[in-house]
Amino acid sequence: MPDFIQRFILLCCFISSSQVFAQSTVQLISTDKSSRLAVQLQVYYEPEVQLSVQEVSKNIDKFAWHSGDNPNYGFSNKGLWLYTTISNVTDVEKWVVDVAFSQLDKVDIYLLLDGEILAQVKQGKERFNQHYRLPTIKAALPYAQTIDLFVRIESRHSSLIAPVDIQTHDRHERTNFYDTLIWGLFYGALLILAIYNLIIYFGIREKSLLAYVAYIASAILWQFVWSGHSHLIMPEGFSRWENQHTDLIFVIIAITSGIFSWVFLDISKNAPKSMHVVRACIVILLILGLCSVVNLFPPFWQATLVYIVCLVAISSYTCAGFEAYNNHFNAARYYIFAWSIVTTTALIGMLSLSGVFPSNFFTTYCFQFGVFIEAGLFSLALMDKNRHQLEQEIDQATDDLRNNIVLVEEQNVRLDIARKEAINASNVKSQFLANMSHEIRTPLNAILGFSKELHSAELSAEKQEQVSIINAAADNLLSIVNDVLDFSKIEAGKLRINNHPFSPTQIIEDLISVMAKSAHLKNLEFIYDLSPLPEKLIGDSFRIKQILNNLLGNALKFTDHGHIGLSVKGTFLEHGMYELTLKIEDTGIGISREDRRKLFAAFSQVDDALSRSYQGTGLGLVICQELVKLMRGDLSLHSTVGQGSTFTVTLRTNLLNAKLALRPDSEWRNKKVVFYDPIPHSRFCGVKLLKNLGAVVTGVESLAFLRQLNDKYDMVFICVPGNKENDLPNVLEATRQMSCQQAIILYSGINSLSNRSDLSQYFDHKLRLPLTMSRLTNLLHLPQTSPIDAIQLQLANLPKARVLAVDDMEMNLRLLTTWFKNTKLQLTLAYSGKDAVLQCYENEFDLILMDVQMPHMDGIETTKRIRQTELNLGTPIIAVTAHAFKEEQDKLLASGMDDYLPKPLNLSDLIDLIIRWCQQIEETPQELAHFDWSLAMTRANQNEAAAIDILEQFVKQLPGLASNIEQCFQALDYTGVARLHKLCDAIESALKRQQYELVGKKMQSFNTAIQGVLFSVRQGQYIS
Repeated sequence: MPDFIQRFILLCCFISSSQVFAQSTVQLISTDKSSRLAVQLQVYYEPEVQLSVQEVSKNIDKFAWHSGDNPNYGFSNKGLWLYTTISNVTDVEKWVVDVAFSQLDKVDIYLLLDGEILAQVKQGKERFNQHYRLPTIKAALPYAQTIDLFVRIESRHSSLIAPVDIQTHDRHERTNFYDTLIWGLFYGALLILAIYNLIIYFGIREKSLLAYVAYIASAILWQFVWSGHSHLIMPEGFSRWENQHTDLIFVIIAITSGIFSWVFLDISKNAPKSMHVVRACIVILLILGLCSVVNLFPPFWQATLVYIVCLVAISSYTCAGFEAYNNHFNAARYYIFAWSIVTTTALIGMLSLSGVFPSNFFTTYCFQFGVFIEAGLFSLALMDKNRHQLEQEIDQATDDLRNNIVLVEEQNVRLDIARKEAINASNVKSQFLANMSHEIRTPLNAILGFSKELHSAELSAEKQEQVSIINAAADNLLSIVNDVLDFSKIEAGKLRINNHPFSPTQIIEDLISVMAKSAHLKNLEFIYDLSPLPEKLIGDSFRIKQILNNLLGNALKFTDHGHIGLSVKGTFLEHGMYELTLKIEDTGIGISREDRRKLFAAFSQVDDALSRSYQGTGLGLVICQELVKLMRGDLSLHSTVGQGSTFTVTLRTNLLNAKLALRPDSEWRNKKVVFYDPIPHSRFCGVKLLKNLGAVVTGVESLAFLRQLNDKYDMVFICVPGNKENDLPNVLEATRQMSCQQAIILYSGINSLSNRSDLSQYFDHKLRLPLTMSRLTNLLHLPQTSPIDAIQLQLANLPKARVLAVDDMEMNLRLLTTWFKNTKLQLTLAYSGKDAVLQCYENEFDLILMDVQMPHMDGIETTKRIRQTELNLGTPIIAVTAHAFKEEQDKLLASGMDDYLPKPLNLSDLIDLIIRWCQQIEETPQELAHFDWSLAMTRANQNEAAAIDILEQFVKQLPGLASNIEQCFQALDYTGVARLHKLCDAIESALKRQQYELVGKKMQSFNTAIQGVLFSVRQGQYIS
């Protein structure tokens, strides 16, 4: 007989069996849905002793039918057994039985076949072998056999709720997937609300948002525990503790919701009557939370008290919302609706737990849905509150604006007056600074000029020292004036960078030659560390020197012993950029952290007392910092009190010539060099410089090692620092024993060794430290002239030019007379603008040096009038100005002047300017055709007969014209030549300028041209 026929007959037998069997045995017929076992279950309450499944199975007759379909079996500290029989009459073998309540402490499920255990599990909150959030058993049920199902439940913290479901394994997996997905969406939505409001809190700092986030966090925690997910993820110890204090989760969510209500409603303002009840509920909840932690009450009473207080608290929160709404707090409407929903769902849930309402899906999860809806409504309430507050702020601002229109208008009037006064004050300040610059620079011009002139003269040692003091004081005064003017430019935002090509190595070495000597005069060592730099960069070399001068000057000022160091290196950057790095270090007093804030503040110094030890305006570092910013760089400081300071400057420049200035040189390559220096850092820098030039260098630290060198060397450098001059006899002895082509002594210190003639027998050259590229070059190629001789050579090569110098200060003109008295220059002096204009009407000049600020007629007005004279209409006029602002300089150039020269005057710069503007260019005679027949035809309107007639008439007049011009030349009379200017403009111009040699040359060319024209006419060659 086929198998399906047997199964059909058995099914019919079961269906037609007795009614008692039909009521007690559950037939598993459908595989598409879950079967809830409720009326089919019999119950049995254990006695005081826990029974095993074998003992219970022998007492089936003690089980009683459960009335109704509510799976809530009330509160009990004893175990409860549920029993039914099931029979699988489907083709599916794998089935799953679960208890759809996660808060039971112990859940034991047994499946028995003929008294033998077919499958069993022991799960629940106090067990930790559960793989699903609900207690679940999987089993393979044989076909059409009666199986006993026993379920034992036990819980001390909640009522005994046991909705028993049975379904196929595949359907259980699908149901579990959707269950996990829904819970994930639930948690995700709450997290998104919390994160969103937390972000808003950081923006507006509204306390109710933070309270709301705390409430959401407690709600997520409560849901996590109540849903049964916590014991799947959390450690065993936490799950055991949480199982014993489940009521604490209710306390936390009630407290956080109370705090949110308090902050959101601003309860003291909007709900003062409910405030005391809400406060009392929060305090009682805190006490119950402490009682739960210390296990003061039995679990049942603890849970009951918590549930009751939570209901009262929720009711008080809701009443507070109604009171706030009655007090015109409109945002409370969402709040009331939210708490009404939560109150209703909480009441339903608690009544379901108490057994009043049946336990089903709605009553089990209604509170979760209520909390989720409440969270969303709270978010809407917060938005509405913020919107309402914004509307109130806008209304308040509008009212304030309306009430203060008159006041604002009055303030605007006052501000406008103050602005005009500030502009006037700024103009007055700018004018004052310009006048101050002029009034100080003008006498400084004479002081510096005459003192430098005296410095080059042959004077006694005492007089030379006095002149040097004058020079130093004047330079110091000029530096102070420049600093004040630069700071005023910074304040006005007018400080600018003027980029031009420069050699970084050259400008640094120019500065070092001065700074090193100043350091040596204080018995300090100056250490110079040079790395290879490009030959040419584009930047503001003047401002770079100003930065270095300020920083090195400060290092000199604040260092009394030790050394000062300058390190220079660079980095090639992209897009044709080059970054210079300048490091200035000293062993001075150092700067504390507290004093560093004063460094970059204007007119501020570390020592501001009246008895301060160090002088200065306090502007240097402010200007340096601004200049570094303008050059896209950075200025940093590292300092230790008592040990010294290090300033690091980085500057961005444009690369013009990438070829390195310091590179292996054929004259130095493979030269054997000894470099002796007892100071390690200084020795390292000197050896590095020579190696970069290609020399083979032996660095020597001690005299003992120096004596041991027996090889032949090309050069020997012997460094004698100021503090080591006592070792000079031993140094000389060691040097005398060495075999070398050249010996060079490098010295520092206050007393110069260059004046020691006795050292010439030991050394070929005497140089002041530090060693630089230019000094090494001079060792191989001695300079032909000194700087003073170079100036004298420039003066001797000045062109023969007529120069008018205009200045209202006699001492400035006398300085110019002193400078140019033995030169080819013809210097004419004018002591006012009026005098200068008269001179220009009478004499023609090649160059005019014009002072700008003069009484009665200033330089600009004088220039305008000179431009109207016939003889000096195009003569170059140079503004000799003490005005340091670039705006003033631009104004001078726009007024008609051709160039400017700043005061105080530098003789070398003045010579260069004169040569530039007074270069004598030999004119090359332009060879022109004797006769242009095409031009003649054009002027005769293409009439050949007329052209020939005009030519014949011109030829008849030409000998007489030539004779007339010749007579005028011999008589040096050019007045009658004016009528002939159309024919011989060049000769007329030369006669007016009294350039008789040029007239003679032109006359020869003129006569030759006449003879050429006559010859061409005689030969009939009209077209040339």
